[in-house]
Amino acid sequence: MDHTNIKLKLDKLIDSKPTDPDKLPEWWASWHALGDMVTASPSSAEKEEDERASSSAKGHWNGWWNAQGPPELPGGEATEQKKSKIVVWGGGAFGTAMATCAARNGHDVVMYVRDQAQADSINNFHKNSKYLTEFDLLPNITASTDLKTANENASLFMHCLPCQLTPKWLEANRDIIPENVCICSTAKGLYVETRQLLGDAMLGALKRPQPLAFLSGPSFAAEIMKGDPTAVVVASEKLYHASAVQKYLSCECMRIYVTQDIVGVQLGGALKNPLAIGAGMIEGMGLGINTMSAFVARSCNELNQLCVAMGGDKRTISGLSGAGDLMLTAFGNLSRNRTCGMRLVKGESLEEILASTTVEGVPTAGVAVYYADRCGLDLPIFRTAFDVINGRLTPKEARSALMNRPLGKE
Repeated sequence: MDHTNIKLKLDKLIDSKPTDPDKLPEWWASWHALGDMVTASPSSAEKEEDERASSSAKGHWNGWWNAQGPPELPGGEATEQKKSKIVVWGGGAFGTAMATCAARNGHDVVMYVRDQAQADSINNFHKNSKYLTEFDLLPNITASTDLKTANENASLFMHCLPCQLTPKWLEANRDIIPENVCICSTAKGLYVETRQLLGDAMLGALKRPQPLAFLSGPSFAAEIMKGDPTAVVVASEKLYHASAVQKYLSCECMRIYVTQDIVGVQLGGALKNPLAIGAGMIEGMGLGINTMSAFVARSCNELNQLCVAMGGDKRTISGLSGAGDLMLTAFGNLSRNRTCGMRLVKGESLEEILASTTVEGVPTAGVAVYYADRCGLDLPIFRTAFDVINGRLTPKEARSALMNRPLGKE
C-alpha cells in the first residue's frame, strides 16, 4: 500500500473541504474511506519503509481528525468548539442519562416530556421528578412539553422512547421533525407489529429518508449519572452520523465507539433482552454460577448465529452491543428483563409484571423465534425462553428441556 500517496490525497482532500452543506456528506464519506485505508494495519509483507510511511500517514490523519469537532452536517450541526442544541425525546431514566452526557460537554440540551409537572421540576429545580430523582441535573438541561418548539434548531435528536410506541409516535409527529437532522435511537427492541428492525419501522413511519443512528451497549442509566466509566457503540449507515453522535456525547466517563453495522447493533441490543429474562429465571431458581456461565456462553452463541444470519457482523455481536450488553442484563441487578425472569419464577403473572414496568424482552421473544424460523435456525435457548414467557413451559420444565436435548459438538 502506498501510504505516502495516501498522505498526499489526505492533504488534497483537507484543502477541498466544501462550504456548501449539501456537499459535506459526500466529502465526509470520502474522508472516512481514506481514513479506513490509513488506519489499517500494514501486512507482514510490507517493507519497513512502508511501515514508517503508514505510521506517518496515521499520525497525519489522526492529528487532523482529533482537532475537529463533529462533522458539519446539514441540519444545524456545529463543531465541538461551538455549543450545539441536543434534543432528547423522552424524560425516562435513559433519556435523562443521555441529556446529562451531552450537557457535560457544554451543549444546550432540551428534554421533550409530556408531563408539565416533570418539565417544571427539571426547569425550576434541576431534578427529574419521575426518574433518577436522587441526581441533580446540570443547569444547561431544560425541558419542554412542546415538541415543535423543542425541535427547533436541533443538531441531534436522541430518541429515548419505548420501542413499541416509536413508529406511531414518529408518524404522528413527522411534520415537526426536520428531515435532515440525525435521529439517534437508544431503544433496544424489535417492532412486534410488523416484525421489523426498529430502524426499518422508523423509516416506514416517517415515509421519507432520514439520517438514523443506533446507540447500544452495556449502560445502566444510574451508573452513567454517577459518572462510572461506560462504553457503548453507535452505528449509522453513513459513518459521519455515528461520528457526530460520538463527538457530542463522549466524555471522560462515556466512551463511544462507532461502526456502520446497523443490523448487528440493533439486533444485539434487542435480542439479548429475552435471553436476559432467562438469566433472571436462573437467578430466581437459586441455581449457581455454573448454570449462569453456561447459559450466557451458549446464549452468546445463539445470538451470534441469528445476527449473522440476519446480515450482522459477528465482530459486532462479540462486542459491546452483543456479548457486552448480554452480560450487563444477565448479571445486573438494575435489569428489568432479568427482574422479569425472577418474578416469573416466584409465581407472578406476566400481566402483573407488565402492569408496573416496560420489559422489552417480552415482545421481542416472539420476533426472535420468527427470525429463527425464517433463517432455519434451531436456537433452543431463544425458543425455550419464548415458551416460558408465554406460559407453554414452567421454568422447571424449561430446565429439563434444555439439559435433556441430544448431545452434540460445541
